[in-house]
Amino acid sequence: MDEAKRQFVVEVDASDVGVGTVLSQRSVSDNKLHPCAFLSKKLSPAERNYDVGNRELLAIKVALEEWRHWLEAAEQPFLVLTDHKNLQYIQSVKRLNSRQARWALFFTRFKFTLTYRPGSKNIKADALSCLFDPNPTPRLPSFVMPPSRVVGAVTWAIEEKLCPQVIHWAHTSFVSCHPGVRKTLFVIRQWFWWPSMERAVREYVAACPVCARNKSSCQPPSGLLRPLQVPHRPWTEISMDFVTGLPISEGQSTILTVVDRFSKMAHFIALPKLPSAKETAEVLLSQVFRIHGFPRDVVSDRGPQFVSFLERFL
Repeated sequence: MDEAKRQFVVEVDASDVGVGTVLSQRSVSDNKLHPCAFLSKKLSPAERNYDVGNRELLAIKVALEEWRHWLEAAEQPFLVLTDHKNLQYIQSVKRLNSRQARWALFFTRFKFTLTYRPGSKNIKADALSCLFDPNPTPRLPSFVMPPSRVVGAVTWAIEEKLCPQVIHWAHTSFVSCHPGVRKTLFVIRQWFWWPSMERAVREYVAACPVCARNKSSCQPPSGLLRPLQVPHRPWTEISMDFVTGLPISEGQSTILTVVDRFSKMAHFIALPKLPSAKETAEVLLSQVFRIHGFPRDVVSDRGPQFVSFLERFL
């Protein structure tokens, strides 16, 4: 590209609060510098503590980092114009601090010449470095309304007998068009409130016949139901489950139900609590299998008592 063949000129300057840089190229037609890009950056509190020389070096580093995609690809060495004459020492000094050493290592990626320019001629970069206020004052919040007035949302508490009418209006109006529970609650809460409002809305939406007929289910399809085979002998195929949560009677609160699927004969075994897998196996051995023998097939609800240890124990 023609832009990469022509020489770039980088003008830099630093003030107490910021740095300013200008990237320019000399035109072939009029032999004058034309700006390509401008950059102005505010100094952080730590960077403000730098001395003048380090701030000027920081301005060069910021400019080279910002425009390195142009400057690294330039065919000719570019010029860096600064109004701080002492910066030329960094190219020849042998002892640098850690920060200056890092910046000097970064500068080795570029081919440039550092040139002094009086501050009276470095106007563009100087103006960009002075854009920031050295003592910014915090802005007070501006109020739209006078502080003496208070604006708040008004929510009406309604009677319990009117709640179904409100839910029906919020769910079936032409504006809402039968939304779900969350959107129906959003519409109602803008104007009304009553205790257990969310539960009432959930029950109404779940029982809405229009939603049930026209909305597809979000649940995955259930598997196909397969009937159990009819057994040919008694106690070869059994089903079992626990009945829990019963009132305590003679120290017992749980019933293990074992039913023969052929004859429908059942054993009801009272237990003091929900047993573990090992305890379940011991109860079945002593109360069922000792009498009828081991079954060929057992149907359960895949509880941990039947899955985790029962098969291994038996």
